[in-house]
Amino acid sequence: MKLVIFIVLAVVVVLAGAVAMLPLSMAAEFAAKQAPNFKYTAASGSVWDGKLTSVSYGQQKIGDLTMKADFGALFSGKVGGRVGLAREGFAGETDISYPIGGQAFELSNLKISGKAGMITGMPQAVAATDGQFMLEVKDLKFAGNACERASGEVWTDALAKVTVKGWTGPELRGPVTCKDGQVQLEATGKAPTGEDVVATMYISPRLDMDMTATVLNAQGSAIEALTGIGFKPEGSALVLRQALGSR
Repeated sequence: MKLVIFIVLAVVVVLAGAVAMLPLSMAAEFAAKQAPNFKYTAASGSVWDGKLTSVSYGQQKIGDLTMKADFGALFSGKVGGRVGLAREGFAGETDISYPIGGQAFELSNLKISGKAGMITGMPQAVAATDGQFMLEVKDLKFAGNACERASGEVWTDALAKVTVKGWTGPELRGPVTCKDGQVQLEATGKAPTGEDVVATMYISPRLDMDMTATVLNAQGSAIEALTGIGFKPEGSALVLRQALGSR
């Protein structure tokens, strides 16, 4: 869900270059001047092994990020490192690499897990449960401030933990791809009572996150339950549209 929490650190990795003992505070300060939306409250350690506290990007609150540079990547013409996330309800890590002199950067082996209900903007019926999510991305490439290539999978049991007027949703699972320059997460599942559910999230280069959940084949008490959660009729479907994150 918080796929792009690591993208802001790519700026730091690139600016740090191969200077192993450069204080992370210097690299982060320079990055903040180049990207005004990138903010943090404290920086400690070096580019080789450092930490940024209370990172945010625009209105999106991200959390604490740790970074360990991989200077072996220089032998392949890249600058890179390993970035970790620590935030209440969330944990994650990814590898970042940036071709020296290039205009694109890549994330690989990205894994994020956490409590779905702690994602700002989740409907109350979901936020009140102990539903979890897992995001695993093998490869993600950004070029020209747009998503160019992505492969991976997202999973959540958030709706399966919901019970409203006797209705319980399904676990959702699906691929991570790029669409129109944005990261797209699309997960599907079938409820025990037969409803088909499709949840799609788009993450823009500005880190805006917009989710649309669509339920098909809902009847009787399922319709009553879903409208109680916040779904609205659109043609033959029930649809919930929600902006997520801290904006």
